[in-house]
Amino acid sequence: MTAYRPTLVSLLTDPMQLALDLDHAESLIGQIEDALDAAGWDITRKEEHHRSKGPAPKVIGPTRTGILNELVAGVYVHRYTENGRGCVWAEMPCCDRHAKLPMEVHGEFPVRCLPCRIDYAASLIDENDGGYLAVFEVIDEGDRIRSQRRRKAKSLR
Repeated sequence: MTAYRPTLVSLLTDPMQLALDLDHAESLIGQIEDALDAAGWDITRKEEHHRSKGPAPKVIGPTRTGILNELVAGVYVHRYTENGRGCVWAEMPCCDRHAKLPMEVHGEFPVRCLPCRIDYAASLIDENDGGYLAVFEVIDEGDRIRSQRRRKAKSLR
C-alpha cells in the first residue's frame, strides 16, 4: 500500500466530503491509479528541495507606516491610490511623498524616491471597485548614510 492511499481513503470516506463507503473509496482510488498509469504518469513524492524554493517574499500592507528600516531588496509594499487625470497617486513606502503612476494595470514602472534614495518597481492592481492598489517592489535600498550635525563641531569664523 502506498503512502498516499490512507489519506485519500480518509478524505473520500469523510462524512463532510464525499462520504463514500470504504469499498467504493478503495475502488475509486484504484481507478484513478489505473487511469494515471495508462496515461504514462507516475505518482511520486515531491522532493524537499522542489517544494521550497526559498522564503516567501515579505509583503507589507497598505496601512503600515514607519517601515523605512524594513525596506530591503525583494520586499513588496502595497499602497492605496487616489485617482488623478489619467494617472493615480500613491504614497511612497519610505516617506510621505507621493508617486504619480500611469493608469496602466499591466505595466511595471521604475520609481525612485530621491530624498530616500530607494528604487522601486511599481505596478497597479485593479480592485474592480473604481480604485487601484499600487504595489511597490524594493529593487535597491541604496545606502543609508544620513548627514547629521556633529556635537562638538567648531564654527568657522
